[in-house]
Formats: sequence, C-alpha cells, structure tokens
Amino acid sequence: MHDNREREKTPKKEGKKHPREKTSHIKSKEAHLVKKLQKAEKEIEMLNDRLLRIAAELDNFRKRTEREVSQIVQNANASLLKDILPVVDDLERSLKNMQNRGKAGEFRKGVELIFQKLMSILQMHGLQAMESVGRPFDVEYHDALLQVVKEGTPPGMVVEEHEKGYLLNGRVLRHAKVLVSK
Repeated sequence: MHDNREREKTPKKEGKKHPREKTSHIKSKEAHLVKKLQKAEKEIEMLNDRLLRIAAELDNFRKRTEREVSQIVQNANASLLKDILPVVDDLERSLKNMQNRGKAGEFRKGVELIFQKLMSILQMHGLQAMESVGRPFDVEYHDALLQVVKEGTPPGMVVEEHEKGYLLNGRVLRHAKVLVSK
C-alpha cells in the first residue's frame, strides 16, 4: 500500500493532452501553414509578374536606345554634308553655263568628272538628290519661291528648280527651292 500512496502523492503531469486535442492542434497548425504557403505562392507569382514587366521594359529601352544611336550615327555628318552642298550647287551652275562654249569642252569634262566624283562620295554617305520638276509641290520637300503661270501645266506642279533639295538617309537635309505653277 505504500506504493499506492506514492502514486497518489505524485502529481499528475500537466500538458498531456487528449488525442482529440492533439489532432485539432495539428489541423490548426496545418491550416496555418497552408495559408502561409498560399500567401508565399501569391507573392512569388506577383514577383514573377513584376520581373517579366521589368524585363520587357528593359528590352524596350534597349531597342529604343539602339534606334536612337543608329539615327545619331546615320546623321552625324549632316552638318558637314549641308556645308558641302553650296559647292555642289556651284559646280552644277558652272556645268550649265559652260554648255554653250565650244573651246571649254575639255575644261567642262574635267569639272564634270570632279562633280561626279563628289556626288558619288556624298551618295556613299547617304545623300540623295530630290527630283522636283514635273512633280506636285509638297511642303515636306519643297520651298516655293514663286508661283508662275505656265501653259499646259496644272496648278500646284513644280515647274522650275532654283536649288536642288537633298535627302540624307531618307530624311530631308535641304528643301528644294522651286517655282510652282498657279
């Protein structure tokens, strides 16, 4: 009997739970972990979406920058070429004025060769002369100096060119100075 008394005197250990309580506690923890997991998955999805957007923005920025740099490179010589154009104009006028002089034939041929060589070099750098005479007047390409009456020509047509217009890589470098029919 002595042993029974010791057993009775020994306090019961607290904290031991009934099996049903343990199961509900585990289920509660499991539900909490599932919620945490779902929250983490949503955050991962949001971060992946954000990453994709930032990557797309970076790609667009790279493409835009490449286009801008390409434009800068293509048009880097615009100022130089624009300064050379008056020389081209003078050579053209010289050639036109020499057509009526018989003795100047060899000199004319020399000037023609220089003019052709210069135009070839300018064309290699993206310069292109505009053809204006006989075409409709277009403010994007022409500067009208005068309007004139010319029989047989419909209104709004370029009838004469006083100074050629030029394109550099498809963009207007200098507008053509023209006379337009009324």
